[in-house]
Amino acid sequence: MQLIIPGSLPPSSVAADLIAHVQEKCPALVRRLSTLAAKEIDCPPESYGCTPLEYLQLSDNGFTGQDGHTFGAGLGPLRAGIIVGDEAVWIADMSSVSIGRDGATLKPSELLELNHEHAEALYDSVKPLWEERGISALPIDLGRWRVWLPGSVRLNSISPAAVSSLEVSDWWPQDDSTTVWRKLLNEIQMIWHSHPVNEQRALKGLEPVNSLWLYGGACGWKPLNKASDSLYLNDLTKSFLVNDWASWIEQLPTLSKQLSLLPEGLDITLVGQRRIVKLSPPQQSWWQRALPRRPQNWTAWWTRPN
Repeated sequence: MQLIIPGSLPPSSVAADLIAHVQEKCPALVRRLSTLAAKEIDCPPESYGCTPLEYLQLSDNGFTGQDGHTFGAGLGPLRAGIIVGDEAVWIADMSSVSIGRDGATLKPSELLELNHEHAEALYDSVKPLWEERGISALPIDLGRWRVWLPGSVRLNSISPAAVSSLEVSDWWPQDDSTTVWRKLLNEIQMIWHSHPVNEQRALKGLEPVNSLWLYGGACGWKPLNKASDSLYLNDLTKSFLVNDWASWIEQLPTLSKQLSLLPEGLDITLVGQRRIVKLSPPQQSWWQRALPRRPQNWTAWWTRPN
């Protein structure tokens, strides 16, 4: 079994300031960081089309990539539950796009505090538009639809979570093959602009649900024939995604308690915004194992610029 800890690699801008808190509040993690050897893997979202965590989830399900697609395109069939066939699988997630001084930014559905009643109302309000465009859509999860598009679509797929840390306009669909989708999306955005759901959200101080983000495009693949042996410890995830480092620090004792109940020596994967660090027992000769183990200098890679 390996442990995967999303949100455990803060960006370099705050990493050094968090070291003392980690040492104080999460001794079980520090003990493992000090004894396990680290292997760093760069995983920039703009290259992979997904976040490092999504990359691990795809890999954990046996996805190795498909020609002509970003690695993140595999999220289409993964999230739609499609494991066979040669049909491109597209997903559209509800999102909130805002325009600021530095350009357009996107907030993905998992950070919008969306409920099923509101998601259904937004879907129903635009359902009549689909047939007019030759496009079909089916809700498959909260704020997430599987979409069937006409013809062959060319799209440099990137997930909503990945594009949320980038400039949205750089990733907006531009190819002629997505013209029908863009026209439909414009109509959807106009309907949702004054939708009662968004009026209610505004009264609560929540961002409007005003757009959809299209991604995916890969075909289903044969999954691994074995059950995943990965255990995800997600206590830090929510605070990490919204850059709430005070809350992140508050979750450290819970993580430490969880780790203290698990066997020492397990492989651990730490996940950040742009990289992954895999930790495993160092390879040693027989005579080295007889000597006291030297502490690993984990703070060096913890604070590395990314």
